[in-house]
Amino acid sequence: MEQNLEHTISLLSRTPLAWTLHNEGESSWSAFEVVGHLIHGERTDWMPRAKMILQFGESRTFDPFDRWAQSRESQGKSLCELLDEFARLRSENLHELRVLNLRPEDLARRGRHPALGVVMLSELLATWAAHDLTHLHQISRIMAHQYREAVGPWAKFLGVMQCAGHSSAS
Repeated sequence: MEQNLEHTISLLSRTPLAWTLHNEGESSWSAFEVVGHLIHGERTDWMPRAKMILQFGESRTFDPFDRWAQSRESQGKSLCELLDEFARLRSENLHELRVLNLRPEDLARRGRHPALGVVMLSELLATWAAHDLTHLHQISRIMAHQYREAVGPWAKFLGVMQCAGHSSAS
């Protein structure tokens, strides 16, 4: 990509829609798809699994997580709609988490992940936060990817340009 001053000013002043739809290449996600993925996690992963641990312990295995559900669930929605939905679901889930009033002994309770085996509630909750950070990192990498060529020799000083990706597991 050659340097385009108008595009750069647009990028620096706001997040254009087209910018959120770009990805890093084959089998990678756009920022739009990442938000859809986070929404799916809010619905089907973090709090449902936390409740399952508290109710069933290790006796019941979590349902597998569909890492590609956002492809169908986000169809026909705008990024603004997705962001609003994500904010609403996250707020509801954090309210539910607070209402649980978890104690240290609750955090030590164990559940069963379909691929990882036995996991603790504290690990699930820590992973929820780290998962967000992973995808924030991914979004910054996706955005920077559009400037890989345009930044020229400065690329060697920009860590986001050096990053090869993140874990494929969620």
